[in-house]
Amino acid sequence: MGRIVLIIVVWSVFGTALGAGLGVLIAQVFGPDGTDGMIIQGVSWAIFAHLLAGMFAGYYLLADRTRDELPIPGGDAAVLLVAECASIDETKRVAGLLRELGATNVSAPAGGPSGGIVRKNDG
Repeated sequence: MGRIVLIIVVWSVFGTALGAGLGVLIAQVFGPDGTDGMIIQGVSWAIFAHLLAGMFAGYYLLADRTRDELPIPGGDAAVLLVAECASIDETKRVAGLLRELGATNVSAPAGGPSGGIVRKNDG
C-alpha cells in the first residue's frame, strides 16, 4: 500500500508542476494580464493538473491486478464446493472439469451416486 501512495503522491507533484507551468503560459498568452492573473491561472491549473494526475495514477494502480499488493481478504482460505450428482460417473465428470479449470485439490468420493464432493483450494 505504501508503494501505491508514494506513486500517487509523485504523480500529483508532477501534475502540480506541469499545471503551474501551463497556467503561467496561458496567462501570458491569453490573460488575464498582470501578476494577479498569472498567479490565479498558475494556481488554478496547478490544482486541476494535481488532481487529474493523482486520480489517474491511483485509478491505474488500483485497477492493475497483475500485482498482489492489495490481496483480497480471506484469499488464502480454501473454497469448498459440494456438488450433488445423479451418478458416480457424473461426480467424476464434474471433478475432472474442476481440475481442468485449475482446482488444486479435487476429490470425488466413491460413497454413492448422490454424494459428490469436490474441493478447490486457492493459495
